[in-house]
Order: sequence, then structure tokens, then C-alpha cells
Amino acid sequence: MGQADRKLERRAAPRFGVECWAEECFDAGVYFHRVTNLSRSGFFVAKKLPFRVGQTIRVRLDLPGFADKPETRSRVINNYRDPQDHLRGAGFQFLDLDAQSRKIIEAFLQKVTLQEK
Repeated sequence: MGQADRKLERRAAPRFGVECWAEECFDAGVYFHRVTNLSRSGFFVAKKLPFRVGQTIRVRLDLPGFADKPETRSRVINNYRDPQDHLRGAGFQFLDLDAQSRKIIEAFLQKVTLQEK
């Protein structure tokens, strides 16, 4: 990775391609968002309509193979649009992961890592 690439890369932890759901929780109900990558520090939601950068939401992650759903507040870091791939979505950073939620996410990522090998 060149110096310019390192300046562009702001993630604190490696990300992994996944397929799972983030449940955005409101008093009035729940919205479901498709998560396409996950790391120990955040996740990416594939979504056509942008979130507001800086917005915080409360989410539960529905991780395949895990009964418990990690819950956290997360902040929108950026909106992403790739016109060639028609990929749109938003990057989120975890704000207040408790120890149990962090442990579940790390176990899930370890499982994903083993499946990639």
C-alpha cells in the first residue's frame, strides 16, 4: 500500500465482506438495512437513499449463526456512491459497544475469517 493509499484509508480495523442485517430501532418500529461489510469498529450498509453524515442511529446486528444480537449506537461517517458498480450506501462507526456485543462481533469476524481461508 502506497503512502497516498494509507492517507485515504481511515479505518481502524480490517473489514470483512458479510451478508447480514442491521435493525435500526425507533420508538415507532424497526427498519432493516443490509450490511455488506463489517469490522470491529463499524459496518457498511448498502442503501440507495443516503443517511445524513454525522447522524446517529441505534442498531442491532443480526449475525448469522449467533442468537444474541449486538446492539449499539452508530454514527454515519460517510455516504458512498460508485457509479460504475451502482453501489450506494453508508459507512458507520460504532460509538458505544459494550463488552458482550464486542465479544459477539469479534467471534463472528473470526468465523468469517476462517471461512475465507
